[in-house]
Amino acid sequence: MEEIVRAILKSRTVSLESVSDEYDIYGFKCLGIAEKLLDIDDVNGSSVYIWHVKNDILSVSKNEIERWAIDAPGTRHWILSERKIPEIILQSLPKDFQVIFWGPEKLSRWVGESVLRGELVVKSSDIEELPILDNKTEYIENYGDKEVLTLKPLISLDDWLKTEPSGSFNSIPVYILVKIWRVNGFVVGPESIEENKKWVLVEDPWMEKLYHFRNEDLLLNPPELQKIIPSDSNWLSIKSLKERLKPILDYRKKENLSTATDLVKSTMLEWWRVDIQSLELEFEYAQIPAWMINFEDGEQKILHSQSGKIYQK
Repeated sequence: MEEIVRAILKSRTVSLESVSDEYDIYGFKCLGIAEKLLDIDDVNGSSVYIWHVKNDILSVSKNEIERWAIDAPGTRHWILSERKIPEIILQSLPKDFQVIFWGPEKLSRWVGESVLRGELVVKSSDIEELPILDNKTEYIENYGDKEVLTLKPLISLDDWLKTEPSGSFNSIPVYILVKIWRVNGFVVGPESIEENKKWVLVEDPWMEKLYHFRNEDLLLNPPELQKIIPSDSNWLSIKSLKERLKPILDYRKKENLSTATDLVKSTMLEWWRVDIQSLELEFEYAQIPAWMINFEDGEQKILHSQSGKIYQK
């Protein structure tokens, strides 16, 4: 998380000055001194020291915060903490201290939104290795040299938080893998007329949904994040895929009908139905932004940025 925070700070601060390790205080890592913070409006004047507190099971104690206050240089600070700091403890800080504190929830939202908005590209080498959810889910780095298409998110983490009960958790932006199917085949219309058609569809094993792909759904210049692929059993078999395709690919088209004398014309909607046996299928992987939600009790789930639902695999 520290490297991700550092990467975001480079684009979200003005004149970020690096500092030596001697500035570090037990439990608090000084990431630099900034002239201006773009994400905070109520900090004006002199430079601000930026601190990061790594994740831990326990909240920051009163002794830790008091020790930090004694050793910390300057009086203006921004603390980005993966650990909780009880508000009552912050009230014990010296009166001349100006401290902006972001706890785990606000920090994780800031990280997630910054990455998914594409404001920076986080290299895979900069991202800490994540724990495996369970034996049905694995993490992958890439799928060969071919670029993986990315679909746009439809919701933000803040949108989800407005409708979900509050609780203690942190989140990490990731991608979840889906498949894009390129389908070629024939549809059969009135009087057994055949037409060749091509379709592009998305298979989303998380939502258990199959739907048409649109070019405008692509997210351009996506950041590099770790990817999560579901187990093989979650993908549709070719047989199941074809069964699911029929109601999606069948369609009705207007047909002009004329009488024998050609004096009266009418329009009817005629069915054109896909010939399942004629279908040729090939796929490539694609990815959808999501968040790995780590709850206080250790439970891990995936928040889908298109359905807005939580999944555990």
